Amino acid sequence: MNPVVVDLLLAGPPFLAGLLLTRKLIWPRWKVWGKTAFYFGAVAVLSLLIGHWSVVLAWLHQGVGFAGHVWFSRKHGFTWWAVKDPERYVALSKASVGFEHKDGGPG
Repeated sequence: MNPVVVDLLLAGPPFLAGLLLTRKLIWPRWKVWGKTAFYFGAVAVLSLLIGHWSVVLAWLHQGVGFAGHVWFSRKHGFTWWAVKDPERYVALSKASVGFEHKDGGPG
């Protein structure tokens, strides 16, 4: 089997698990497809450049993202495994990066 395909198959499970668990928390909606394309594209390019180390970097990336989600959830009173109010989570996420509506109000 092609080594790049092997790396993509190995890098995929943590990404797909995270995406399934947090897809309602990603804004804007098109970003789900963008994140997916970028992630697998980056893994493929890294696989060509550094071989199977691309899988290690991909898993580290997912680990950092998961740690950030757990930290953010705890900070704002959510359970990290089941955010019961995704709209509030997204609003807090937007506010944390300074996103504002066109009317000048907070996200």
